[in-house]
Amino acid sequence: MRFRNLDLNLLVALEALLDEKSVTRAAERMHLSQAAMSNALTRLREFFGDDLLLRVGRQMVMTDRARIIHEEVRHLLRRIDTNVLTVRDFRPEEQQRTISIMTSDVASIVFMSGVSREVGRRAPGIVFNVRPIVHPPHAYLEQGRMDFLLIPRQYTSPQHPMQELYSEPFACLVWKDSRLARSALTVEDYLAAGHVTVEIGQMAKVPADRNLIEQTHGMLRSAVIVNAFSAVPWMVVGTERIGTLPESLARKFAEILPLEVKPLPFDVPENRLVLQWGRFAEDDACLKWVRQIICEHRPGADETAPAP
Repeated sequence: MRFRNLDLNLLVALEALLDEKSVTRAAERMHLSQAAMSNALTRLREFFGDDLLLRVGRQMVMTDRARIIHEEVRHLLRRIDTNVLTVRDFRPEEQQRTISIMTSDVASIVFMSGVSREVGRRAPGIVFNVRPIVHPPHAYLEQGRMDFLLIPRQYTSPQHPMQELYSEPFACLVWKDSRLARSALTVEDYLAAGHVTVEIGQMAKVPADRNLIEQTHGMLRSAVIVNAFSAVPWMVVGTERIGTLPESLARKFAEILPLEVKPLPFDVPENRLVLQWGRFAEDDACLKWVRQIICEHRPGADETAPAP
C-alpha cells in the first residue's frame, strides 16, 4: 500500500534500520535477507532524498534528517499498533497473543510465576515471553520490542508510565553448617568473607545493593562471579561464602537447600520493583488487563489503592 508515493511497508524497515544502525541487524530483526533490507534502505533514501545512514569508520550513524524522523516514525507505528490494530471488544479468554516482559530472574521466580498461572487460567491463549534485562531497558519499550519492564526502580525511564509494585530488603544466605551460620553476622564477618557476586548481562552490570555496599564499606572479595541471582545459592552450599539476595528469593532457596537466611549487618536501601510500560500502550485493552493482574499479585495489594 502506498501513501503519497511511499510504500507504507517501508516504515517498519525504516524504524528497524534507524534503531539498529545496521543493515545486518535490521534484517535479522525483521527476518529478511540482508539484500532485501539493503534494497529497502535504497528505496527509503530515494524517497526522502537523504542518505539516512552514513558510514563513519566501522559504524553507521544517522543523518540530521534521520534523527528528526526517527522518533516520529516510532511513535506512528506504536499508535497504529495500539489504536488501529488492537481489538477494542476485549475478552481475555479469546486472546491469542504473546506478551514480552523484560525482568530479572529474581522477579521471574518470586513474582511472575504466580502471575503466569493466573493469566494462563483466565486467558490460555496469552503466552508470556520473559527475557533477561538488557541495558538500556527503556529502549526496548520505545521500539515496541517489549510490552513490559519489571525492573528495579533505578533502571526505569521517566519517559514512560510506571507503577511501583513492592519493595523488600536484601538478605544474606550462608550454608547451614558453616561457621557463619552459628551466630549473627557482624560487619567484620561480612567484609572478611568470600562472596558469590552477580554481574548481569554482556556489560557485567553490578547490582545496586553491591554498588551501595562497596561505596560505603569498600570492595567485596568475590570468590565466585555468576550472571544470575538464581545461581548464587548453589555456590554458597558447602562453603564459607556469603550470597546477598532480595529477601524473598533468599527465603525460597532456604526452603529447598541447606542454607540459612541472615539479615545484612548494616542498612542498605530496599529493592524497589517497578512495572513500566510504553506510553503508547496506555489504551491497549489486553495490556491494561495484564497490568491489572500483575498489580493484583504484588505483595500487600489488598492493603493498597487500586492499580491503574
